[in-house]
Amino acid sequence: MASENDQAFARKLAQIEADSKLTILSSMNQTSDDGVKQYVVYTDYREGGQRESTNSIFVYTPYANVDKFGHSIVDFQAQLLFETNKWKNEMHITVLETLGAASRLAVYDYQNLGLAQLAVKAFCNLANKLEIETIDGNISTFDRESFNKVEHILTKYGFEVKAAPSEASGTFVKRR
Repeated sequence: MASENDQAFARKLAQIEADSKLTILSSMNQTSDDGVKQYVVYTDYREGGQRESTNSIFVYTPYANVDKFGHSIVDFQAQLLFETNKWKNEMHITVLETLGAASRLAVYDYQNLGLAQLAVKAFCNLANKLEIETIDGNISTFDRESFNKVEHILTKYGFEVKAAPSEASGTFVKRR
């Protein structure tokens, strides 16, 4: 018999696959009770001639996200918001930290499960596929510790991060 996580994952995957506005970027489906072994990373970005657009990369996992009835509590646990300007061959991310279980703006690593890293990795792969020359952005967090986590993720994927002195904010850039 399939577990509640397996059923929730299958429902979410079917929902994403049925939506022509969404594209799956990566996924893993290995049942496990420890850590994130089931996830799907997807986007609402569609390459269809638009020159400027705002989109997201979402990360969903049933891990720590299924209620006692086997339904997902939230539709996604991480969201990376980005703007694409194909005229200038640039992408821009704004990293904002938010409060509350259901609010996720940009890179918010849900309970330190590595979901934000999945979003950033998928984003970088998408930018490479689109031959984007420059990715830049801003970071604004509640405290320095949160800023350090975001900075660690971004530098891991080749971004140069510049922090504002003694503040939990800064900018970042990555050039091809």
